[in-house]
Amino acid sequence: MMRPLLVATGFLLLPLAIAAADVSEVIDQLLLRHYYLEEGVEAAIDEMEGLVASYSAVHFVGLASDTDAGADALAADLLRAVESGTIIVVTPTEAGAASSEYDDGTLATALEAASDGAGESYVEYFEVFAEALPESVPAPVEPSGGFPVVVVVVVAGLVALIGFGVWRGNRKRSETAAAQLEAARTEIRQQMDVLANRILEMGDDPRVADHDHAMSQFRLASETFQTAESRLAAATSLAQFEELSDDLDRARWELETAAALAAGRPLPAAPLSENPPACFFDPTHGAGTEEAELKTAAGSQKVWVCAPDAEKLRRGEAPTPRSIPMSAGPVPAPQAPRSHGGMGLDWLDVFSVIVGGMGNGVPYDWGGSRPPARGPRIRLPSRGGALGRASAPRSPASSARPKGRARRSR
Repeated sequence: MMRPLLVATGFLLLPLAIAAADVSEVIDQLLLRHYYLEEGVEAAIDEMEGLVASYSAVHFVGLASDTDAGADALAADLLRAVESGTIIVVTPTEAGAASSEYDDGTLATALEAASDGAGESYVEYFEVFAEALPESVPAPVEPSGGFPVVVVVVVAGLVALIGFGVWRGNRKRSETAAAQLEAARTEIRQQMDVLANRILEMGDDPRVADHDHAMSQFRLASETFQTAESRLAAATSLAQFEELSDDLDRARWELETAAALAAGRPLPAAPLSENPPACFFDPTHGAGTEEAELKTAAGSQKVWVCAPDAEKLRRGEAPTPRSIPMSAGPVPAPQAPRSHGGMGLDWLDVFSVIVGGMGNGVPYDWGGSRPPARGPRIRLPSRGGALGRASAPRSPASSARPKGRARRSR
């Protein structure tokens, strides 16, 4: 039995040390499979794959002929190429090893154990050597049907990706909801400003002051308006803005009732949830005083229009509706939701309007201005897309400095 022989060598000696074997092929196989078997070496591929699975930090090289410089020198030069781990080179007559983890003494002990305990089989020699290395515990082999680590990584990546999409969607929805609330607040505020001016004007009307019933209705309108105004600042939901819109309709009806009583005109119809009393074309016009009929392909519906708009319709003119800003763009007030001071007729598109005294209705086509019926959507990443990959540059091969290398005759 020969003692381990330590030989210093450099990477430039690699072509000489490996003799007939192709250098680049050996290195490529070690980096890819963690082992290289020269043609003529008898070793079962499945056994080699099992070794690599059990000892992932060890690289195995089996040569069919001896090397010129020695197995240990070849192992040292190959280690510089793969940069880290432990390499064992076995030839028909000797074995050598180099490692970035173990010193010469440890490698020599492992080689001696392999020489004493292994037979002529390359695979047996490799296995005994790997087992003799301290703290070299075989990696656990996943049982059949087990959950591969790569699947765990991919699933975790997908969960993170979907989580990011959900977070991003929630953030987008929050921003959209905030924008909707602000738009609703702005529109309700503008309608309240118009109503406030109307209240001030009527307060100076002597006909109202001289009519007890009219004055009573005027006071009711003022109280309704003041209550709505105090609630506006505290409103934080679309439902609360809908209630404010109903309050404004009530105040408009009460003001119109006061004005009709003072002027001796017919009283306006009382407000109903399914038929708001505000002017169909523009709620800032006040309560509607004339009934109008909307004719659509799905049927008819009654609405109210103010006197000036009713007169335009009789002349065959099309009153211009109030434009209310929405997330998808401005829409006519009848189509806008109640939370934004509209009538909530989002289904309305092609129709005609008829008031008393008209033979034919005035046509409208609002099909392209219908507000969205659903909330904002988010687009998740495509499931078919490839996940990203990251790589780091490799350091020069010469930077791998073996901690130890040893040689053992077989």
